[in-house]
Order: sequence, then structure tokens, then C-alpha cells
Amino acid sequence: MSRHRIALPLAVALTAVALGAQSQTELLADFDRLWREWNTRGDVAADAGELVPRACDAFLRLAPGPARDERLPAGAALALAAGRNELALELATGGELPELVTVRLRALARLGRFDAFVDGLLEVLPAAPAAARAALESEEGRLLPMAAEALRREDPTPGKFVFQMLARLEPVQSYRIANAALCLRQLGDVDAALAMYERGRELAPDDLQLLNDQGLLLRGIGRHDEAIATFRRAVALDLERPEPMKGRGPAITNLMLSECLQPGSAGDDPLPIAVDALRRRPDARLLRRLTLDVQLDRLEQRRPPVAGAPDRR
Repeated sequence: MSRHRIALPLAVALTAVALGAQSQTELLADFDRLWREWNTRGDVAADAGELVPRACDAFLRLAPGPARDERLPAGAALALAAGRNELALELATGGELPELVTVRLRALARLGRFDAFVDGLLEVLPAAPAAARAALESEEGRLLPMAAEALRREDPTPGKFVFQMLARLEPVQSYRIANAALCLRQLGDVDAALAMYERGRELAPDDLQLLNDQGLLLRGIGRHDEAIATFRRAVALDLERPEPMKGRGPAITNLMLSECLQPGSAGDDPLPIAVDALRRRPDARLLRRLTLDVQLDRLEQRRPPVAGAPDRR
């Protein structure tokens, strides 16, 4: 007996009995046709409402045996695509094929079973790293909020592990580096967070968001001059970008905040850059407010004192 064979649920077994008039050969042909059609279309979202459930049900009608076992990865993938996550987990549990490992991990993520996902990831990483990577990439959007929530536990290790695993995926993505650095900062490991940002800058020296986030950390730990230099580097790179991206980076907002809180602390006057950035993105509310505050403060400083007026300082 194949190691991948699992017992059919009772409801599925009864369905198979009810459809006994249809030969196994016909059932296999029906499933194979639907599976090929789904793969040919390639648009899972468009097919999920019709084709995927039909193909999934066609798999469940197959009788136990080698032919069904051979199609088990396809059946598990269809169950996952159809949103039948518990069924997908049941079909994929115990299987060692990489396709089944990926489905099993993805189903755990979709079911919100974060700790079980992490345990499963640790278990399969040595033998099936590609399957683990596929699960991480596919379910990243679901895993990130769960990992962030896990950081607030008494033992944040599982959350930290997922952030670090995502940051190691090849090709390395700077936003994943930034997420891992933010995770480390949240856990109080500032040195590791700074090292993570430096690694990110080596990989993507012109990434504006990464530079901005690094500047925020430097400012948060009191390294003001380094923070300003980092923000100014990000702004300079932003202004070198071609249209329509030019002037849309986040660092100018942080320079304006420094200028607002302590005039002159941002170095060369950032106000003209901020005004130009607002023309490009008028919906940047914080930047608009900071720019207006700086302009009003400067106007107040230039206004001659009025005789008899109270001192507002």
C-alpha cells in the first residue's frame, strides 16, 4: 500500500457507493480532464467558483487505490484552491511528496494555526526546503499578521522565526529585510536590527523605504545626526528617480519633522523639496501639515514686533 494513501471520510465513501454505477476508469478520466482544464486556464481566482469545486469533488469520487494515490497531490491542491482548507490538510497530512508538504503548510496557515505551521516548517526544512519556501511565499500575507501577533507573547520565538525565514528567501527582498529589522527592534535587539538594515542596504542601496526605516530607528535610539544623514540620502535618491516616481519617497516627511521640531536640525533647507513633493502628492496629509507649520513659524519669526503686543514666546 502506498505511504500516501489515506482513509476516505465516511461521507466520501458513501458518495462513492452511490456513484458505483460509474466505472473507476470513467471517474479517473473525468478528474483528469478537469485537472488539465484547470491547469490550462491558470487563473485560480476566476475558476474557484465553478471549475475547482467540480474537480475537487471528482477527486473525492475516486476509489482508494494506486490511481487515486497518484493523483493525491492534485486533489490536495484542488481542495486548497477551493477554500476547503480542512480537507486539504486531511489529504496532505502524512504525505512526504514536496507538493503535499506545501499544501499541508499552506492549509495550516489558512486555518490560522500559526504554531502548528511553525512546527511543521521546522520539521520539513531539512528534507524539503523548496516545499517550505513555496508555503512561505504563497501564504506570506496571512503569516505576517500572525507573526506580528506572536511577537507580543511571552515567548516571541515563533514569530521571530517566521520573520527571519521570510527575510532569507531568495531572491532577497528589501521589504522582508525591513520587516525582520522591525521585528528585532520590537524585541529590543537594536544591534541586530541595525545589522539587518545594513544587510538590506548592501543588497538594495537605493531602496527608499529601507533607508527611511533605518533612519527612523537611528532617530529612535538618539543617533540624530546619523538619522538625518540617512533621511537626506533617501531624499537625494528620490529626486534622482525618473517621473512619475520622483519626489514620492517618505524621507522628506521625516526631514520636515526635524525642521519643525528644531529649526536648522535637518541640514540644508528641506522646505523647497517638501513643497515640490506636495505638488506631486497632495494627499500626503502629514507632510502638508509639517510644511505648513514650518512656513508659519518662519513667517512669525520675520514679522516685526507690534508695540504693546504680549510676548507669545
